[in-house]
Amino acid sequence: MFHQSKIIVWYKIASQKIILGEVLVNQSQDMTSLWRRAPSEDPLKLGYGYQLSLFDDDGREVANKSVSVTTADRLLFGTNKPECRSGLLK
Repeated sequence: MFHQSKIIVWYKIASQKIILGEVLVNQSQDMTSLWRRAPSEDPLKLGYGYQLSLFDDDGREVANKSVSVTTADRLLFGTNKPECRSGLLK
């Protein structure tokens, strides 16, 4: 079965949502696993920051979390391995 789940990286500022790009993975990777491995950050109280949104096969947004700029860059630029602060993921 061909899954069409996707992860969108975006930046939140006030009430605006600026789409930065879509995470692309090779066939051996699973979007849900990639989503779960990405370390989340505490959302900034100022109302802005980098976010990941997970979409299901039907195109509905099913989850959202705040991430660091480093995690967002890694996902957008193809390393696809978010690095966990504790050193568990590399």
